[in-house]
Amino acid sequence: MIKTERLLIRPFMESDAEDAFEWRSDPEVNKFMPYPCDTDVEALRERIREWIADNDKYAIVLGEKVIGDISLEWNEKDKAHEIGYNINRSYWRNGYATEAVRGIIGWAVNELGIRDFTAFYAKDNGASGRVLEKCGFVQEYTGQYSRDNGKTVFEALFVRLHID
Repeated sequence: MIKTERLLIRPFMESDAEDAFEWRSDPEVNKFMPYPCDTDVEALRERIREWIADNDKYAIVLGEKVIGDISLEWNEKDKAHEIGYNINRSYWRNGYATEAVRGIIGWAVNELGIRDFTAFYAKDNGASGRVLEKCGFVQEYTGQYSRDNGKTVFEALFVRLHID
């Protein structure tokens, strides 16, 4: 578990499915995500079981409420650990995403010895870009990513953070 000033970052539990469904089924939250909106809480509960087994996606908890998720996964192409995150729209514009990203970076550096991080975001998603910029990420290259079905393509910025 990772504790920040206001948040707890911990492994997901199956009982988090209802909270997670709130944002993972929200088209506005999902607007720039590479995966489609969730439409079934039981299917999400099954996916949470996979996250628990893989141990690479974590719940962002405020008080007793799961308000988002954050992941830290090895990215072979960029030879760095990729960070991804998502926050329930009801909690936007409160600094929670920045706090969670800083928290997982600090934990990864201090506990795992990780020094290289990468992330990406849609050019049209300025809020996500500001989160990463506040955390020290700098642009590395531009490119594209798409939703799983390939029908929606996003112009993207790929960013990197190296900790000495």
